[in-house]
Amino acid sequence: TTPAAPSTGLLGSLAFWRGLAAAALAALAVFVALPLVNPPLPQPETRLVASLAADNSNVKYLAVYDAARQEVGLSHVSGERGAGKDFELWMIEGKTAPVSMGVIPAGQTARMAVTPAVQEKLAQGAVLAVSLEPAGQPTGPVVAAGDLKGI
Repeated sequence: TTPAAPSTGLLGSLAFWRGLAAAALAALAVFVALPLVNPPLPQPETRLVASLAADNSNVKYLAVYDAARQEVGLSHVSGERGAGKDFELWMIEGKTAPVSMGVIPAGQTARMAVTPAVQEKLAQGAVLAVSLEPAGQPTGPVVAAGDLKGI
């Protein structure tokens, strides 16, 4: 009697099994390496923007709150402060008393640091306002205000 000849079909082929193992290893390598090649995109930074203006004033500012930098950036669009006067930035939240964020430095743009207590309220969409003050005295009228909104 002659021994039975080994099966020569696809499932009995050594080349088939080697090819399948190589393909599985290649797929695993791609699965593991893909996050390293294309890292997940960073989460967008929290930025809120407000256009500060009032009907009875020509003072206008554009304000951008940047949570990552913990600051409010201001661009002076129009309006003059006048001699012996300062613009002051305020945060208004509901019916609570306004919180001064400081005198806005003169110039077309300014950056103002934000305290941790104010950061939390700004992130919830508080109102920013600008008042015109006698130099060094926070008693003047509001000349521009606006709600912070997501960009």
